[in-house]
Amino acid sequence: MSKNNTVLDLEQSLSNFDKRYRMKKITNMIVCIFIVCMGIFSVEYIWNIDKEGVLTFRWMTVDGTLFTTILTIMVIVVNLYELIRKRELSRHLAYLARLASAVAEGIILIVVLISQLPFFTEHMHIARIDMFFMHLCIPLLTILSFITNESPERKLSIFDITIGTSYVIVYLIIIVTMIQTGILTSEWIPYSFLNFQSYGIIAPIGFFVIAYIGAGVLAYYLSVWNRKMYWLWFRNVTNKKSNG
Repeated sequence: MSKNNTVLDLEQSLSNFDKRYRMKKITNMIVCIFIVCMGIFSVEYIWNIDKEGVLTFRWMTVDGTLFTTILTIMVIVVNLYELIRKRELSRHLAYLARLASAVAEGIILIVVLISQLPFFTEHMHIARIDMFFMHLCIPLLTILSFITNESPERKLSIFDITIGTSYVIVYLIIIVTMIQTGILTSEWIPYSFLNFQSYGIIAPIGFFVIAYIGAGVLAYYLSVWNRKMYWLWFRNVTNKKSNG
């Protein structure tokens, strides 16, 4: 009888695990669909409203939204595959790409929130619908999707963290190079803190170091939160109902 109960308990636990797994995947796919819809809408909206042509893509927010939208479409496809096959894909590079997206959106969110403080003269827009999506909704949903759904990795190495910061660093290298070489003139510099012409070469170097450290710290903590939050989906999955 005891053996039969053990078998039944195991079968119940596996059934509960499968239900939680499917719920996790379906919930994440719904979140990702919202991210993709808001991303496509926002980029098209800012392109049509601001009418700046390719200069629209000087903004980290716009580039980050495109980056995140493309990756999120891939996530939907992978989640659908995993949902059908009922197994997680082993994809270390995909994890790091998703981490890079979450870091990029996290940096956008932090900068936007800090810019709203009263002692800053330049406040990043959040009132217009595309800005509201790109500056608040997409970052929050991307971070939530990553930490609660992405299959956790081992503790990240310095190399992994560097890959996780890659989007931010690549963007800064490109935009600062364009500013320093005069491809982007002063009136088209996207953010005032990127105008280094008055400070010499020390300013961009210092900014790179600060950006790398900040993005690296964020990448580390996002991976930590991912390891903690992911398993909440399966908490108490093996608990048995009391018989008495």
